[in-house]
Amino acid sequence: MEILILTSIWTGARPFFYEGKVVSKGMPAFNNVFLRLLEDKRVTKIHFMVWDPSGELKKPEIYKDKLVYYPITFKWSFLSGFQMAVKSLFKGISIVRKNKSIKRIIGYGGLAGITAIIGQIFGIPDFRRIYGTFLISEINEPKWKLFVRHPLEYLSFSMKGKALLITNDGTKGDVVYNKIGSSKLPLHFLLNGIDKDLANNCKKPDFPFQENCLSYVARLDPWKRQHLFVEALALLKKDGLQIPKAYIVGAEADPSYTAFVRKSILDNDLNEDIEIISGIPIQEVHYVIKHSIITFSLYDVSNLGNVFIEALQLGTPTIAINDTGSLDLIDRSAFFELKDSEVKTVAEAIRKLLNDKQKRQELREGALNFANSTFLSWNERAKIEVDIMLS
Repeated sequence: MEILILTSIWTGARPFFYEGKVVSKGMPAFNNVFLRLLEDKRVTKIHFMVWDPSGELKKPEIYKDKLVYYPITFKWSFLSGFQMAVKSLFKGISIVRKNKSIKRIIGYGGLAGITAIIGQIFGIPDFRRIYGTFLISEINEPKWKLFVRHPLEYLSFSMKGKALLITNDGTKGDVVYNKIGSSKLPLHFLLNGIDKDLANNCKKPDFPFQENCLSYVARLDPWKRQHLFVEALALLKKDGLQIPKAYIVGAEADPSYTAFVRKSILDNDLNEDIEIISGIPIQEVHYVIKHSIITFSLYDVSNLGNVFIEALQLGTPTIAINDTGSLDLIDRSAFFELKDSEVKTVAEAIRKLLNDKQKRQELREGALNFANSTFLSWNERAKIEVDIMLS
């Protein structure tokens, strides 16, 4: 069958679409499933609509005959979001009309609201994939307000369709579905998978790397809150604690926030202690996590993301905030739980773990035991998702 897909380019998939390389720099929930979809013998061609690409699109040589790109571009203005949605809708309609072999439509994130409409127009089954949602923060608002504020994401939940798959990442997508979801849209609420051989697939970084370090792995974005990490280390340094080398590893997704974090590092005289690393392959990222004495997940809203799961699989002691209940399904023996996001709380947790080697060992063992008994391999997990898409 032929498939129509609409998505933006996820950060970890940029090498595939902008460099034509079958490599990943993160976002395994997209990359692992997408690559399996490309290899599935049921799929003959993928018509790929790319929302607002930031550069020239390229195809890996191995998939050049299976992929057709349709960049959806526009000039920014006050109404640009609305204009883009309308443009994408009519482009999708045109593609389906010209390609009668399209038998499945797939939309990612809020853009699935657009593909839902296209599916309804042509009577083609549409599958929707949402990796997490912030709508839980507005869950007590009337439905009409949710629709007015987030029309496309609302439609992703509320229109009938083949299936909706939401990652169980602590953002409570199931609760949102229970409020605004359609009874004619089956929900699949799944945990992410994990590379069970993660530790053996690590690669030593090319940059001068100091082992037994502290690490914070996440794209630089305000809700990832790397500033808490910096401020906690600054507090400990002022108290005279010897701080191990620390690395913030991730794409610089938000330039203004990245500048804010860099300024905080300089203002707190931590430029020799903390280094920001961007654009390294995922295997090198995993090496950094594996060889850290402590790693961190201090996000707002939810901390049950891919990096947290990977840290468990690697057995690295992890300090994580669980103020919203996003980590309630994780055994407390598997991570060091913080119940608030105060800088002093983070600093005291770091102090405790740095001074307690036995506690770090207990967390390492708890993390490995929990990960091995809970998470599917990515091969198993990706197969489940592709089968839901194509069945």
